[in-house]
Amino acid sequence: MKNMQILFGKLAMASFLIFALAGCDFDSSALQPSTGKTNEMVVVTPGEAYWNGKMGQVIKQYFGQEVPGLPQSEEMFDIAHIPEDNFSKLFKTHHNIFIVEINPDYKKPFLETKADLWAKPQRVVKMVVPAEKDFYDAFAKNKEAFAELFNENERHRANTAFATIQDFDITGMLRDKYQVTMVVPKSFYVATKADDFVWMRREAELFSQAIMIWYQPYSDTSAFDYNRLLAVRDSITRKYIPGPSDGTYMKIAMQEPPLARRIDFKGHFAVEMRGLWDVEGDFMGGPFLSYTFVDEPNSRLVTIDGYAYNPSHEKRNLVRQLEAMLYTYQFNSDRNNEQKAE
Repeated sequence: MKNMQILFGKLAMASFLIFALAGCDFDSSALQPSTGKTNEMVVVTPGEAYWNGKMGQVIKQYFGQEVPGLPQSEEMFDIAHIPEDNFSKLFKTHHNIFIVEINPDYKKPFLETKADLWAKPQRVVKMVVPAEKDFYDAFAKNKEAFAELFNENERHRANTAFATIQDFDITGMLRDKYQVTMVVPKSFYVATKADDFVWMRREAELFSQAIMIWYQPYSDTSAFDYNRLLAVRDSITRKYIPGPSDGTYMKIAMQEPPLARRIDFKGHFAVEMRGLWDVEGDFMGGPFLSYTFVDEPNSRLVTIDGYAYNPSHEKRNLVRQLEAMLYTYQFNSDRNNEQKAE
């Protein structure tokens, strides 16, 4: 909840009254499981006219924007619109809900967010504005925070499922060999491991997913240089990730250079990278995403990387699953500190 408040504080206008209510006043364990597909959200507006007008256009344009780093166009969220009068109990169990209300009794925009309100896991974000004209500026200033809250809920929802089918042999290996923890489902297996590298794969009938983790000595912030990150990934995949025939190997597809941004990764400064990979000497390819950050106690640079292969089919949800797994990565020292705090 603290991180969520900081996020809103950075993006919201100072005049806004913001509540970050995380379900502290009731027993969320009694709630039924939330519903809805992966990367889906319910949007509630005052009526069809608003949805078919400028308000709906603005909402669809942002939440329906293309996901970066995919080989074909796929939207961030699949949106289901419900007019306010039709927002019944049936829809209140959805895992992502965005509500816009117009109420002239309010003097200024009011923003409220709550986790696990009607179901679990769930994220509800509500905007109350005095008039439609007040919606646009408020939404523009807070939309990135809204998206991150819904993204966070997607990761949480996926990991709730993964936790029930995690491979404890892999968990134990990561803990003992690399001093880290990560939730990895039983459908994955360890393909390669070395002192500074591990490759875990899932090979399904129609698609593949994989996670790589590698470690390097850390000396200074030049390790986060964009071109250096690209060169290191290519050197790693050339060494460890072979293609389907002799002499072939994975590399970054530079026809569309990867996108990189600085983020806070669970309390650590990190660089997130999203892009495409292909195979030198072959026609395979797909999306990847990675997070690079510093393990300060061990003076090492860590990169956790996930990639997918699903030819001729959508890849957004496969990447979302990988993102969720990567977000479970945790240093043993951080985990021990959390347990002590509890």
